[in-house]
Amino acid sequence: MAVNHVIEMRNIVKRYKVKKRKEGFLALDDVSMFIQKGEIFGLLGSNGAGKTTLIKIMAGLLKADSGTGTVLGHDMYLQHKAIRAKVSLVAPTADVGTDNNLTVRQNLEFWAVVYDLDKAQRKGRIDEMLDFLNLRQYEHHWPMSISAGNRQKLAIARSLLVNNPVLFLDEPTVKLDAKGAESVRELVKKINQEFGTTVILTTHYIYEAEALCGRVAIMHKGKIMSCDTVANLRDTLQRYDEWTVTCVGVNDETLAAITGLSFVVNCRSTDNGLIIQTQGAHDKLLEILKLLRNSRVSIRGVSTYEPTLEDVFVDTIAGGEQ
Repeated sequence: MAVNHVIEMRNIVKRYKVKKRKEGFLALDDVSMFIQKGEIFGLLGSNGAGKTTLIKIMAGLLKADSGTGTVLGHDMYLQHKAIRAKVSLVAPTADVGTDNNLTVRQNLEFWAVVYDLDKAQRKGRIDEMLDFLNLRQYEHHWPMSISAGNRQKLAIARSLLVNNPVLFLDEPTVKLDAKGAESVRELVKKINQEFGTTVILTTHYIYEAEALCGRVAIMHKGKIMSCDTVANLRDTLQRYDEWTVTCVGVNDETLAAITGLSFVVNCRSTDNGLIIQTQGAHDKLLEILKLLRNSRVSIRGVSTYEPTLEDVFVDTIAGGEQ
């Protein structure tokens, strides 16, 4: 396994048997990827893209039909038990694994025993999780009496009891309202930053992947169509930041000077001024404006359009349909 790679997979294929279909359903089609230690990695795709199947294979819950892979140095085919002991998985529905006949604290006490957490450490670890996830005020409440967002936090708290180095979150904000979803997203960042936990999450919310993930794999029909940082995905698909400068007095010499700037991809004049495309150079706007001022250009306004991950996603999926 490569240095700092907690997960590596090559050419993973998974088919599900389907009644009356000889070939079955191809859920994963030649998937190859790696995940680095300490990153928040996103699997982005619509329902049925293969995200959950891929997570189950990485978590040691499902066996691939072919390909090779390791998780924390353990073979994905031969060492399922070792993998499951070192990773945590939070299912899409917070209520899975939660006993509504036990209080929030009692649920954590139950799972601390299941995880075989040392008896002397249990109370301290549970108290730490209640405080870390802001659940202390609910510790004696029944799970069904607290919000869906807090039940999701309880599920995450349960998964963190044993402090595993890898955490899988399958659609962590599904069915949550806006406030609950934002609270869970902030928690994911906090877990990653304070514990150094490697987080792999699936989502079909594009803004969620953009807000949380250092790298994103875009999945479609069992394939990984693209995998990179959001910035690099934009560059690969030529999705650049775009500035519209409303101004008068631009001559050919000024146009050529702006076009010649190293961070400018394209610059063209319009009836109202200039449209300038740059490679993620927000800090260079002042340089552009200074150049225009020195050329005696009268600037009347500036607006910007920054391409989102949604633009990249749509382009990527559209390319996969061709």
